[in-house]
Amino acid sequence: MNSFAALDRWFDQFLQHLEPSQRRELMRRLAQGLRVRFKDRIKQQKEPNGNRFTPRKRDQIGNIKRKGTMFNKIGQRLKTEYSAEKASIGFGGRSAYIAKVHQEGRTIRPTDRAKPTKYPIRELVGFSQADQKWVETELERFFRI
Repeated sequence: MNSFAALDRWFDQFLQHLEPSQRRELMRRLAQGLRVRFKDRIKQQKEPNGNRFTPRKRDQIGNIKRKGTMFNKIGQRLKTEYSAEKASIGFGGRSAYIAKVHQEGRTIRPTDRAKPTKYPIRELVGFSQADQKWVETELERFFRI
């Protein structure tokens, strides 16, 4: 986390010298680019550190309970929000709840009649070192223009 604090301080120094419209454009580029990167990582079933998601539980016969990949369409529901001061990427509504359960590894009742189920931690959104390098590259590209 110290690297993010240092990057944040470094980034703030550059932002002070930009006009609000330039800051908004930079935030838009970063938010949209990171959304695409997060979406692709979720589609590949990988966490930000590069590990695969913990697989689903199997039923008593040994089959995976549902067909298809986890979070098949949740990546399409990633939202971006940006202004001259900030950029954010996340989920909204029901998708936000599902993502939070998996991101934090919570215990919930999937339905009213089901017994509580502990979900393993599956980080959907987070920064990897590759993301940090990509942000630095985008900043360099933006300031060269």
